Amino acid sequence: MLVVALVGAGVGLAIGGTDGARDLLTEVGESNWGFIAFVATYALTVVLLLPGTLGTVTAGAVFGFPVGAAAALAGATIGSTCAFIISRAMGRDGAQSLFGSRLSNIDDFIGRNDFTSILVLRLMPIVPFNLLNYGSGLTSVRLSRYVLASVIGMAPATLLATGLGAQADNPRGITFLVLLGTLLVVLVGSSLWARRIRDRAVS
Repeated sequence: MLVVALVGAGVGLAIGGTDGARDLLTEVGESNWGFIAFVATYALTVVLLLPGTLGTVTAGAVFGFPVGAAAALAGATIGSTCAFIISRAMGRDGAQSLFGSRLSNIDDFIGRNDFTSILVLRLMPIVPFNLLNYGSGLTSVRLSRYVLASVIGMAPATLLATGLGAQADNPRGITFLVLLGTLLVVLVGSSLWARRIRDRAVS
């Protein structure tokens, strides 16, 4: 329920800047348990295959920057690590029931160069975040390499998205517009760069 309330408040603030949404975000952000609770609920949403983008933006609205970036990155890292471990414990048949044949493409690509492959896939916005979490658990990649590559790959978009969340109450301001433009450039640029690395690895 907490994550639903937080995300709902974040969306409300981003769209309309309502007083109720602002009050809830302020209360959570200033509480002693707010950071830990947010990280835990964010991680849970990742395990449950819920989209994390709104949670990342909400982290910026709740805690500001850079604390919001730390909260979002911690939650995403913990959640993706838990999903990896669960997938490895479930085995291919169990994970296949969640994602179907799409897992085979992830498996084949990561098998060539585990660290670089995961880093490349994290930087490609067209690759579903949750699919990669569970798909990686079915490969031979070591957990430590998976976590490190994931953190590095998730960091650029997380930093920018939480920065946007921190400025969500002023969506027409120059800071918000600059961050939004930068995020789009990073997403496109990282995708092109990742494709180049992928092509080199295949050739």
